[in-house]
Amino acid sequence: MSDIEGQVDLKTFTNQEYIYFQSISYATLKILKRNLSKDKFIRLQQQSDFFNPIILSASKFEQRAQDIPQKIFAVNKEEIAFNNPQTSADLLQQSGQVFVQKSQQGGGSPMIRGFSTNRLLITVDGVRMNTAIFRSGNLQNVISIDPLSVDRSEVIRGPGSVVYGSDAIGGVMNFYTLKPHFQKDSVQISGGGLLRYATANNENTGHLNFNIGGEKWASATSVSVNFFDDLRMGSHGPDDYLRDSYVIRRDNQDLLVTNDNPLLQRPTGYDQLNILQKFRYQPTQDFEFGLGLIYSSTSDFPRYDSLDRFRESGEPRNAEWFYGATKPVND
Repeated sequence: MSDIEGQVDLKTFTNQEYIYFQSISYATLKILKRNLSKDKFIRLQQQSDFFNPIILSASKFEQRAQDIPQKIFAVNKEEIAFNNPQTSADLLQQSGQVFVQKSQQGGGSPMIRGFSTNRLLITVDGVRMNTAIFRSGNLQNVISIDPLSVDRSEVIRGPGSVVYGSDAIGGVMNFYTLKPHFQKDSVQISGGGLLRYATANNENTGHLNFNIGGEKWASATSVSVNFFDDLRMGSHGPDDYLRDSYVIRRDNQDLLVTNDNPLLQRPTGYDQLNILQKFRYQPTQDFEFGLGLIYSSTSDFPRYDSLDRFRESGEPRNAEWFYGATKPVND
């Protein structure tokens, strides 16, 4: 700790040790002691974004969080990567700020202050995914948003009708996807990938994203493929949750069949494909053009034939190209 004049004594450090200089609202500086001179001043670079996050959702223009009267919380890309959610419904649930009604694995209906569906607005890059004309029952369309392509999420916990209309009386959930980045000197390509396996539902997920940036144009691409098997509950839970039997549809009739493994929640397995492609073009400093395309498809339930245990083949349902945002794919 420095004194009131900002001076410190570094005698306890050896010349081979790294010294970290830290202060609130400034970026941390790491430097070897041997590279310091006795009378050298250390200048830290101001970095106040972490302490004063910028919010777009409240008024649709940039504001500091401390200047906004509404109750808002934001989840950034680093927090999403750390929590490692399987779906966007899990992303919201893991935040601890939104209640998610999830009666099946391939679902997740967010609820804020008792409101849901047609009283709780969901947007992707500002484009609505639902409106007040939707039914009042729970909707599962939030899972069609790929959490691995979300750059940040901002949630208004309370009425947002003044800005968004009557369908936002319960709150607003805004998802902002990856944004293409420009490069000043030359065209550069960067990217990343992810492979994930989960034992609870034999999840197999593959994700790839990359950015191509030039001085005036840039492109961002994100592709995610998910395979979920039937969800398996823990072996030490109450017997009331065991699934001894389940219903299948055969010859236009409902048949009750015995579940050979009561720990498996059959049928809950499904597959999902999400593709995002965005372009940015900036001819001058005053003008910028953007185009976003998002494709999302979810397979039918069940994905397995319950009697013969073989994987069904067929086209995913309700898959459709939609400009600006994903179209709901779950009934």
